[in-house]
Amino acid sequence: MNTYHPNPTINAEVAAEAAEAERVNLAAGLPPAPWQCVCGAVHRRGHFMSIGVHRCLKCGYVGAGGVLNTDENLK
Repeated sequence: MNTYHPNPTINAEVAAEAAEAERVNLAAGLPPAPWQCVCGAVHRRGHFMSIGVHRCLKCGYVGAGGVLNTDENLK
């Protein structure tokens, strides 16, 4: 699962909101949000197979872990 907050209930809510916002943004033609893998690598390459699943080009991780970021969060 994505790690946005240490409380599992709040984390699940935020992860669901982030995935839904990404679906809406992609449907509107916006580029994929930057995704930060659990290993720390950041990619702006979109989703792997379905929204919410990513593949890390650094460590090879595939899954729903990591965090979708806004550009402001990466500065």
